[in-house]
Amino acid sequence: MIALGSGIAVGPAIGDTTGISGGAIGVLGGWGLDRFITPFISKRQTVRLFQWGTQAAENISQRLENGEKFRDDGFFSETPTNCSKMDEVVESTLKKVMDTTEEPKIKFMANLTENVHFDSDLDLDTYRRILKYLEELSYRQLCITKLFMNVAQIDLNSCGNPNITQNLSSILTDCLEVCDKGLINSNNPLMEKIHELYLGVPSGPIFVDRHADPEYPGFANSEGFSDVLSENLFKFAKLDQIPNEDVDSILRELKSDS
Repeated sequence: MIALGSGIAVGPAIGDTTGISGGAIGVLGGWGLDRFITPFISKRQTVRLFQWGTQAAENISQRLENGEKFRDDGFFSETPTNCSKMDEVVESTLKKVMDTTEEPKIKFMANLTENVHFDSDLDLDTYRRILKYLEELSYRQLCITKLFMNVAQIDLNSCGNPNITQNLSSILTDCLEVCDKGLINSNNPLMEKIHELYLGVPSGPIFVDRHADPEYPGFANSEGFSDVLSENLFKFAKLDQIPNEDVDSILRELKSDS
């Protein structure tokens, strides 16, 4: 079990702790942030660190108050090198949080850190992969991922904007990049529509029956996710919390009446 510290070093590490609950300060203290943070971080980096740490810690504290228990698979136990898997989570995440220039993404990094405390299905390697995607994908690409996940709510007949502005061109490029990274199934109806309208080619290999059932189902599926990792990205980073207005602004660009 993770040891909850007094939080004495929390203030110097992340900034003013005024307004943070005692439970959250206990969680933050248990992370030992002072071991990983130098006194030379910038004010902006401190703000980002504060956002990530307080959101994750407050949510963790609330879940504990609601009766949930930390995972008990040894994730918080020290190893012979005195470095637990949780230590690796904290160190790797805070570096990416401090260095990101797209601060809306910090919310989803905090969601990931929150969930790793409770869900034993979220192993360290999966955490690293999801964190890497959150680092590499732009915030708009994360919004596009949610857009594809909600494809059942889209009137595909309304899509097809003939006015190829620079912004639309950039959005289409983002759509293709998200698909190329394997986060979206090429059979996704919106992706097929984009390929049909703007590329004039199907969204997968021409000579492959892309609608055939896989011999070993469970890795790819027909719901828009390309594999288990993309499902985990959506689940553990809680991409459903992306504001609908951010997703709708992208969809408007894709519509013919834009």
